Amino acid sequence: MTTFIIQSLLLMAIAYILGCIIGCILHRLFVSPEKAAVAAAAPVAAAAAVAPRVEPKPAPKPEPKPEPKPAPAPAPVAAPAPAPKPAPAPKPKAAPKPKAKVSKPKPKAKPLTKDDLKRIKGIGPQNEGRLNNEGVIAFQQIADWTAKDQREMGERLAFPGRIEREEWVKQAKVLAKGGTTEFAKRVDKGEVESSKGKANAGNMGKKPSTMGSAPAGGGDNLTLIDGVGNALEKKLFSLGIYTFDQISKWSKDNETWVGNEIGFPGRPERENWVSEAKTLAKGGMTEHAKRVERGEITSSRKTKK
Repeated sequence: MTTFIIQSLLLMAIAYILGCIIGCILHRLFVSPEKAAVAAAAPVAAAAAVAPRVEPKPAPKPEPKPEPKPAPAPAPVAAPAPAPKPAPAPKPKAAPKPKAKVSKPKPKAKPLTKDDLKRIKGIGPQNEGRLNNEGVIAFQQIADWTAKDQREMGERLAFPGRIEREEWVKQAKVLAKGGTTEFAKRVDKGEVESSKGKANAGNMGKKPSTMGSAPAGGGDNLTLIDGVGNALEKKLFSLGIYTFDQISKWSKDNETWVGNEIGFPGRPERENWVSEAKTLAKGGMTEHAKRVERGEITSSRKTKK
């Protein structure tokens, strides 16, 4: 029965739709396009209203799913142990106060023992006395001499080059260490006559009046004095002796002292330095001075005018 009713309804619907289509065609032929569009929409709406509503079949009920077993409760997590409290930082120890430095007393230099310098070849009683006057009393002092010391002392003793030739320093080094030399052995046996007796430098003279610096305008031309060349003039200048007037006032002791200092004992006396200086200090000339000014003596210099 239901099928019959559905078929009847379908036939009616088909007939109705066909009628609508034919009507639309006729309507288009005789009706304006606007009205035709309205008339065409009406049957479609009516058909939709007349068409029976087909109820959808109910969806099959879903089979009940088995309930999931409850998951086992998670094992209790042990509470983290409390972090250990950081140990308090150790207080910095106060730096120890620096101990006051106690300056150790420097060991005192051993006092020099006076040696018999005559055990060195070339040193007799007179040279030993002159060395003693210069403060040289021990082998070690001579052993420590430099080349410069040897040159200077040789000039002061009036024997330039003798110290080097006779190797005083080399001998002194051996004797300072307690050793001995062939010459020292002979001296100890009393076989060397020139090494007998006590140190005796003889008369060392007396230092004359000197000047701290050259006078204004420079010193006199001391090479005008016989026996004073350019080299000796420099030595006299170094001793503070710059003028004829100074030399003209020397005593015998002054001449002795100067002769020893320049390394030529007795020269000032032998060559009459004081007498010549007196003439030159007054503006006079000597035969030697005239020759110097004429350029005949190359070891001396002309006076600058």
